[in-house]
Amino acid sequence: MKTLFFILVLSAGVFAAHAIDRSTIALKNMQTSYAPKSFYISDVVDDRGSNAAIGSISGAGKKEDLNLQNGTAASLKNFINHNVAADKATQAIVLHIDKMDINVHASGETRQVEAAITFSFYAAGKKVLETSGKGQGQMDEDAGDYIEGFIRKTIESDLQRFDGWWQQNGRSIATQSSVKVNVTIGRTTDKPNCIVYSLQRPLSISDFIGPVEGEGNEMAATMSGINMTNNNMQVQNGQLVLDITITPVFSKTESWFKEEGKNAHVLAHEQAHLDITAIKACELASAIRKASFTEENYVKLLEDLQKQNFKDTREEEDTYDNETNHGIIEDKQIEWQSRLTKQVREIGCY
Repeated sequence: MKTLFFILVLSAGVFAAHAIDRSTIALKNMQTSYAPKSFYISDVVDDRGSNAAIGSISGAGKKEDLNLQNGTAASLKNFINHNVAADKATQAIVLHIDKMDINVHASGETRQVEAAITFSFYAAGKKVLETSGKGQGQMDEDAGDYIEGFIRKTIESDLQRFDGWWQQNGRSIATQSSVKVNVTIGRTTDKPNCIVYSLQRPLSISDFIGPVEGEGNEMAATMSGINMTNNNMQVQNGQLVLDITITPVFSKTESWFKEEGKNAHVLAHEQAHLDITAIKACELASAIRKASFTEENYVKLLEDLQKQNFKDTREEEDTYDNETNHGIIEDKQIEWQSRLTKQVREIGCY
């Protein structure tokens, strides 16, 4: 009796252990019924860690990890490479495994399975969509086939879901690292007290309507600057494209004339200040066209180019005033006017 009882207990122990002995799942090489039309999976990355289990199996007083054969990422990549039709002329997408949590609880002959899988799809290194799926089942046999089928079906279902999403949204997502910046020189402004620089529209004394500031020897002051506006941002053929307008402007309400300085000589000196602004606007546009922009640097690089241009403009304005003594040194004034007039006509912006 003791021998027989021992054998029965051992058999029961072996049977209970059998419920949890399939701790490694191998995905079947079965062609999926759906093939993506707008992308292909170029790689699979396990964000949970290279050695992370896909879940656990518990029962008969023991618990062990559940794994995919050869590792989770390698197993999914191998399945996709061999069973999902791929058109390499379409967009390359990297599939990231965010979550794979499949737990089996064995109680006697019953296996209860709860499964949750989350994938993320990355284009050009950017996460563009996340998909999640859950499932549960109960069976009176080894749960391995259910788990294997659930993983395969989840992969196929999520690839189909992403394909539909990408066909609708892919064109609005930048997949190239480079950024194209189109730049134009502005011809108009919506600011009523500003005048946009134009060769056909030189300054007149009546344009200086601001209050006189300071009690120095200056007969007039020109307040001018360069406005840079981003008019449009869109994605074209996978590349982020910015349309920027650079506008040299003169502020009427911040520029002034003293009564005793209202003459053609002083006006010519102030006009040259605005000419410098216009020339520097062209130089800024040229610097932007020559720059290499990426999604990582375009904001800061545009700011840096604008700051450097502002610094260069201030320095040239100061040099102009110092060398001409604010227009008093006549030969220097004529020299500067001649050079600036020639430069602004030859620079190609106006």
